[in-house]
Amino acid sequence: MILRSLLGLLVLLVGCPQPGDDDDSAILLDDDDVTAATDDDDATADDDDATADDDDATADDDDATADDDDATADDDDATADDDDATADDDDATADDDDATADDDDATTDEIVRFIAMGDTGEGFSDQNPNSLVIETVCASHGGCDFVLLMGDNFYDVGVESVTDPQWDDKFEDPYANLDLPFYPTLGNHDGGLWGTGAELWKGDIQVDYTNYSDKWTMPGRFYKHSHGNADFFALDTSSVFFDGFDILFNSYADLTDAQADFLQAEWAGASTGLWRIAYGHHPYLSNGPHGNAGMYEGFPFIPYVSGDEIKDFMEANVCGEADIYIDGHDHSRQILVDTCDGTRLIVSGAGAKTSELGGSNAVEYEDADTPGFFFFEIDGNTISIEAWDETGAMNFSTMMTK
Repeated sequence: MILRSLLGLLVLLVGCPQPGDDDDSAILLDDDDVTAATDDDDATADDDDATADDDDATADDDDATADDDDATADDDDATADDDDATADDDDATADDDDATADDDDATTDEIVRFIAMGDTGEGFSDQNPNSLVIETVCASHGGCDFVLLMGDNFYDVGVESVTDPQWDDKFEDPYANLDLPFYPTLGNHDGGLWGTGAELWKGDIQVDYTNYSDKWTMPGRFYKHSHGNADFFALDTSSVFFDGFDILFNSYADLTDAQADFLQAEWAGASTGLWRIAYGHHPYLSNGPHGNAGMYEGFPFIPYVSGDEIKDFMEANVCGEADIYIDGHDHSRQILVDTCDGTRLIVSGAGAKTSELGGSNAVEYEDADTPGFFFFEIDGNTISIEAWDETGAMNFSTMMTK
């Protein structure tokens, strides 16, 4: 263990990061409460007591009274019939309530459209072409609901405060044309220290900025948000990357354990969406320069640098549970053929620039020539996926059904 930590320390050149906040996660649950209101109408029986014969009344009067009583009984029967009709009305009301419940259920089948892209934090000139195409693509599909960011939101070493000028230069201004909420994750460059991601406190600034922006929506280092019939899980893979390498009050292990507990609780029943989509910065499989987790940079035996912690975390907590895992880190767009125990793998790290491809993983689609993004549309039990580039061309499309 000592040798492992020393090797990691030498590779990362870790300085003195500041401690992060204890509030490591936030869970946003967009739950539609279905209220079934049932009107309980008690049928009222009108009890008409037969009037005793008046001693002074004549027999004819008694007979008339008897006739009146019969009429009253007939009225009572009519009242009972009215009550039955009321009961029928109540049944109709119950049917209306059932219809209301069905309407509420139907809201979970609403169409959800979103954009997924990563590694965007270069500045206005590099990001603006994608932003303009996103606006056009969303308009042509009937509007988008939100944007997912895969991390590395601010090159090269994150932001220093919530008033850092980079917020305008690399987020607010480039996406001023998009009136959509953005749900980001943290990448290694967001965590400073020469881009290693080891300074946890810098990631916490991005969480805090949620209180200062109308579109930046990041309630925790990892969190859940739900839309229609889908649950989304934003993961802090930069913390997972250093799991076990705790130094100077930075407890990466605590953050990793908290995320594992969070996901396991979701898979055990907290997540009720038909679709489960997880996203983070680091890939499980990729044909880009970083490569596959456990083999990052082509170094399978160097602790942490190889991404072995990412591999272990994914296989224990994401693979086979999420329907899709989207990431960035490599600056390309890829849809992998191989899955992670059934979890479909998508790389979308070309939000502002591209890098080469060279891995041997089988793919449905890959491109590293032109910056771009993925467009998703969830419609019931079907997800449509389209690859778009900054020139406005749709390069590839596919579908998923469950």
